[in-house]
Amino acid sequence: MRNLLLLSLALFIPFLFLENSEEAQDGVDALLKTVDLSEWDDLFRELDVDGTEKPSDYLHEIAQMRGQPFSTSVGKLQEQLLPSVRPAVIRTVLLLGIAVFGAALNGLSDDSAIGENARTAFRITASGIVLVMAFMEIRTALHMLTTIDRVTEILLPAITGFLMLSGMTNTAALLPASYMLLSELVMKTITSCIAPLAVTGGVMLVLDAGSTGKLASAGRVLHRAAKWILATACSLYMVITTIRSVASASADGLLIRTTKIAAGSIPAIGSLLTESVDVAFQCLHFVRSALGLTGCLVLLLAVLKPLLSTIMTCCSFRASAMLAEPLSGKQYADLLRGMGDTLHILMLCGSSATAMALLMIAPVFGSVGGV
Repeated sequence: MRNLLLLSLALFIPFLFLENSEEAQDGVDALLKTVDLSEWDDLFRELDVDGTEKPSDYLHEIAQMRGQPFSTSVGKLQEQLLPSVRPAVIRTVLLLGIAVFGAALNGLSDDSAIGENARTAFRITASGIVLVMAFMEIRTALHMLTTIDRVTEILLPAITGFLMLSGMTNTAALLPASYMLLSELVMKTITSCIAPLAVTGGVMLVLDAGSTGKLASAGRVLHRAAKWILATACSLYMVITTIRSVASASADGLLIRTTKIAAGSIPAIGSLLTESVDVAFQCLHFVRSALGLTGCLVLLLAVLKPLLSTIMTCCSFRASAMLAEPLSGKQYADLLRGMGDTLHILMLCGSSATAMALLMIAPVFGSVGGV
């Protein structure tokens, strides 16, 4: 039934898709009118993504090859980086200032009870400041994970609908299945297991800075467990998604080749119909790829700010730990290093979730089969 429908549509293709590039562009424009990206535009406004253009604008620029939506000027790049770099620099200066104060306190205090109390008060105060800074960024990282899940869910309807229009029913069915695997397996594992392990391990490292080391050892074990679980979940998702993608692309490619053969078997006009079907599928693939690129761009722009913030904060803690150790000693440096490791794991979680969401969209680009 599907082949008969495609074959009947192919009879009208010679009048719509001619060799003239302007006629082909008219076909692309007609396909663009079938794509509704209002939900993507609303998401951009809700997330307050920088830039004046909306996802629907990016789609038309990519599909009509006008402008350069992926080329960012130096000024725009600075606008994206400066909001994350400036707080990181201020945070590093503050942490190094605490290290200098600790070094001065250690130099002025003696071995008396008053000196010991002063050093204890300094450790408690420094630990509290570090924990407050870290937990503010941990909240940002966890919100980033929620944003990735939500953006991925919103991307599906428009992409899946156009895949159905293109006749890629197997690939269209693959995307919701991949999203369920990403949301139910990976994202839930990250939010309910990996992130708590990372945060708990970081708190143990902070509380045990300069003490017996038992809590610190347990904290490092929790960090290693979090990394191992993350690697296992990501590997499992990638293997399953890759196998499904290859299978769906092969099935859709077989359907396209069957349609071509059926069109070419018609006497007298078979060659013309085959060329028309080729042009039609190329136009569908062109718009589908533009839609997939726009979806990837939406996802990347949505997570760019929080991901950059987490990366810069992690670098701030690690750089401060390296610079502070000669000043205030190993205890304060271990405290900073422990929270830096926690943020590093959360950064890996955000990067991995983004990469897996992009992998979920990847079949859109490779589902052309034999076209």
